[in-house]
Amino acid sequence: MSEEETLPAETAESVEASAPALGVNDLKLMANIIEVVSNRGAIKANEMAACGMLYNNLMNFLIANGAVQPTQPEVADDGDMGELSGEESND
Repeated sequence: MSEEETLPAETAESVEASAPALGVNDLKLMANIIEVVSNRGAIKANEMAACGMLYNNLMNFLIANGAVQPTQPEVADDGDMGELSGEESND
């Protein structure tokens, strides 16, 4: 005869509850960490491409799942282009 090993229901539930999980908040935290360390200059030049690809993949996933809102690129004000401070225009 063969013996079947079964776990009691409460033990099976505790195994599932203690299983490692990775959530959207963890992914948002990873993207934030990449931003912080890159701003602080902690990423070497030869590591930038890999970190940038990981960051882009994380952000694309988070945006596609509605976890974060896409950011609009910052555009500089064109009002004073071509004029240096102190110069007067004779228009």
